[in-house]
Amino acid sequence: MRACLTLLSLALPAAAFAQGKSKITEFLPGTPGARACYARAYDAKHLREHPRQRVTQMTVFLRVAGIDDTGDWVLDPKQKYGRLSYQFAMSVKRRGEKQMTTNGYCPEESRETFCARECDGGGVTLEKSAEAMLIRLDQFGIRMDGCDEEKSKWFKGGADDKLFRLEKVSLEQCKALEKDELGP
Repeated sequence: MRACLTLLSLALPAAAFAQGKSKITEFLPGTPGARACYARAYDAKHLREHPRQRVTQMTVFLRVAGIDDTGDWVLDPKQKYGRLSYQFAMSVKRRGEKQMTTNGYCPEESRETFCARECDGGGVTLEKSAEAMLIRLDQFGIRMDGCDEEKSKWFKGGADDKLFRLEKVSLEQCKALEKDELGP
C-alpha cells in the first residue's frame, strides 16, 4: 500500500500544492504531518427517521505526508521533502455488519476533492460545510477491506446511503484508523 501511495504521489509536484488548485486544502494545509479526523455515529432517532439508511457509523481520517528523495514518507515538516501526498483512511459500519475499512489518496490536481482507492477501487468526494465534511460516494462506490476481489467488499450508495455529514472530531478518535490503514 505504501509503495502505491508513494508512486502515485511522486507525479504531483510540490509547487502545484502551493498554487491551491484543489479544494483538499480546505481540509488540510499542505504541510507534512497535518491531520484531520471527521466522524459520525448515527443515533437511534436518526436511523428511525431514515429506515433505509444502512450506515450507522463513519469515520474519515486525512493526513499530509511529504515524499523525500528515496520515496519515503515524511511527516515532520522540518525534514526535507520534494512532493506531497494527501492520504485518507475511512471506516464504515452498516446495520448488521462488521466494520469495513479502506484507504487511498486524494490527488491534488482534481478540481473537486476526490479521494481514490487504488486497485480500481472507486472513491469518495469530500465537500466542506462549515466545520463539517460531506462525503459523497462515487457512482460505483468504494472498495473496502483490501483489494482482493474475493475478500473485499464494495460500499455502494443505497436509497439513503449516498451523502453523509461528518463532524470534525479529536485526532484521538482516528489514531487506530491511521495506524491500521496508513501506518506510522
